[in-house]
Amino acid sequence: MNKLIKALACESRVRVYIANTTDVTNEAIRLHDLWPSSASVLGKTMTIALIMGAMLKGDEALTIKIDGNGPIGNVIVDSDSKGNVKGYVDHPHVHFSNKQGLDDITTLGYNGYIDVIKDLKLKDLYSSTIPLETGDLAKDFTYYFTSSEQTPSLVALSSIMNEDNTCMVSGGIIIQLMPGAKETDIVFLESKYPILNNFSKLLLEHTNLENILKLLFIEDYKLLDIQEIRFHCDCSKEKFYYGISTLGRNEIEDIIKVDKQAEVICHYCNTQYIFSEEELKNLLKGMKKWKH
Repeated sequence: MNKLIKALACESRVRVYIANTTDVTNEAIRLHDLWPSSASVLGKTMTIALIMGAMLKGDEALTIKIDGNGPIGNVIVDSDSKGNVKGYVDHPHVHFSNKQGLDDITTLGYNGYIDVIKDLKLKDLYSSTIPLETGDLAKDFTYYFTSSEQTPSLVALSSIMNEDNTCMVSGGIIIQLMPGAKETDIVFLESKYPILNNFSKLLLEHTNLENILKLLFIEDYKLLDIQEIRFHCDCSKEKFYYGISTLGRNEIEDIIKVDKQAEVICHYCNTQYIFSEEELKNLLKGMKKWKH
């Protein structure tokens, strides 16, 4: 099971989130038959979503939607405060590489938008949109935190694939300045860029995420929480039953007449649900009762 840790550092003027999402990414690869570049982009987006989810409370949740007008199409990821994440891409069979390895920028594109929608259990959803200008998710989300949440942040993401199309390592770190942070804290964090520049290497060398904290901050940190994280889809036949009911009586009657059944596939986990002719007729009866 993968982990995410939360900590304070620099005498509590800096907060830190570190996540290893290798198992999460491998589960997404298994469910969606992702090729390496698609797996890298989705894995990094899920990493960001899990860390942002760890910033939430209670039953709060969020959705990240990215459309860079690249070959992968849309990237959709949901997460919550409890360490659950689920996601998919429009086109799972995408792979581009360059001298540095996987080419996320060509895969995702860099002429589009990132939408972050937070459900904070208030009357309205909180929504923020920023341009996707680089296609490098670490850079683009650094800009998101600064512009949309007014929180200066350092973001590093990693993803390395094996030759058998599984994920060797995936994860990320977000370091944020708290109110009251000093200029010396900024200088100190800037000095850590060379270490964070190859975050994959850090994850491969340190299976215990707290060791990365020690490497960065020596003794000047306080571990707040260790959270288990997982790819988890909460879809169910009951939820899709309600979804079919929103199609309306005429369309459901057409499905019964032409196909004799309805087949629904969850975008997030590819689970298939079959609704028999009898189930669809019972749904119509229920709709009739509700109407009267």
